[in-house]
Amino acid sequence: MTDDKGSGPVDASPPVSVGTVGGSGWRSSEPVVVGRPGPVFEPVVVGADYRPAPYRGDTVIDGWMSDSFVVRAATVRGYSHRYYGEPRQDDFAVASRTDGRLLAAVADGVSAARQSHVGSTVAVRYAMQWLAAGVADPTGATDWEELVSGAAWALVEHAAAVFGIRKSAEEAEPLVATTLVCAVVDPDPDGGAVAHVTGIGDSAAWVLGSGGFTRVEGGKEDPADGISSSAVVGLPRVPAGVDATVVMIEPDEVLLLGTDGFGDPLGSGGGEVGRLFSETLGNGRVPSLIEFAHKLDFSRETFDDDRTLVAVWPRT
Repeated sequence: MTDDKGSGPVDASPPVSVGTVGGSGWRSSEPVVVGRPGPVFEPVVVGADYRPAPYRGDTVIDGWMSDSFVVRAATVRGYSHRYYGEPRQDDFAVASRTDGRLLAAVADGVSAARQSHVGSTVAVRYAMQWLAAGVADPTGATDWEELVSGAAWALVEHAAAVFGIRKSAEEAEPLVATTLVCAVVDPDPDGGAVAHVTGIGDSAAWVLGSGGFTRVEGGKEDPADGISSSAVVGLPRVPAGVDATVVMIEPDEVLLLGTDGFGDPLGSGGGEVGRLFSETLGNGRVPSLIEFAHKLDFSRETFDDDRTLVAVWPRT
């Protein structure tokens, strides 16, 4: 495992097939290994130069059932951040409205921003508060640009209050820049659901069905020359023309919102990581909360970023 700060510990374990941990073979006492594993070590406490309050756990797990949906969600600190004593930069929030609609938000603090873990939390909390009060009826009439612009300004105001800078996007960006992807999911009376998804940056949304994974919003583009950039443009920058993608979710499908810590190893969904999560989440299978988080915390050499995933199944 390596990053721009140097080399981590070296592990010479042989490759292990994902098939040994899939389905009923799940063993909670051992890391879920996909391909060649990363190193094994005890996570390091977060350094004092990162803002320590409010408390930020290594892993957060959530999940519940409403009249219309079943939800599983988790965010886990990446192997690199555990090794170097850095905080988890991802965050999520998910809620059910009294009208039956589901609200979800996922954010990934930009690595180049020193306190981006603060930014991701501010972004998802603001997004949920805004959607709870401001989502339109019908959902398609929602002012998505107002949502994103408000989240950007919330970052600026919070950075000014906490870190003593001017209320300026230019000064806030190097401290708290973050991606953000949000979804409002309407239950469909005929079965399934309809999701409206909008995002800034490279966090993404997929639908997992019988045909595999289909990316419907965000993520990293595959350039024609095969060379991708690690640069991420996120909040508090707001692009022009923010809108939402509308996607149908069939009764046997699941909507996924995730950060690039999940999306990068997933790729097109045709590899070992795709197979692991197809087995775990596909065909109407809903794992326990602990299994969901444990699978998300899989070990795969070179993929050591934070991972966050929210999964939403329509209830039938």
